[in-house]
This record gives sequence, C-alpha cells and structure tokens, in this order.
Amino acid sequence: MKKNLSDEEVAYRLVNLYFQEIARLGFKRRLDLDSIINAYLYSLERLKNKEKELEGIKAAVLKEETKITTETKEQLIPSFDENSK
Repeated sequence: MKKNLSDEEVAYRLVNLYFQEIARLGFKRRLDLDSIINAYLYSLERLKNKEKELEGIKAAVLKEETKITTETKEQLIPSFDENSK
C-alpha cells in the first residue's frame, strides 16, 4: 500500500533516520538543535525543488540520447588506419 506523504513528513523522516544512523555509528557524540533544524530545512528545500532538479536531469539525458543516436559508426568507434599515422 503506497502512502502519499507530505514533503514535511518525508523531510522529518529523512532527518530522523540520518541522525539515528549517526548516533548508532557514533560519528558525532553531540547533536545540537541547530544541526537538526538545518538538516530538516535542507531536506525540505530539496524535496520542494525535486521537480526542477528532475527536469534538468531529464533534459541532460535527452540531449545525450539525441547525440548518441545521431552519431555515425565512425564517430562512435574510430578506425585505426595504419596509413593515418
């Protein structure tokens, strides 16, 4: 069953998991409130901008696909002719 969570809930769960792992692995002995708030706000901002980031990635992939499909065999696999040395 798929749940539709708000960006705020996803950000909260990401930050919670992140700090649980840090505490479990002992990387940081002391976590202050500013670190937790900053991590939450960073995660929330990234989630709110995910559509914009995905559009940029999609455009780059489409550009590469177009480039690859229009290249000739010689451009993809250059031949090493003895006479060209």
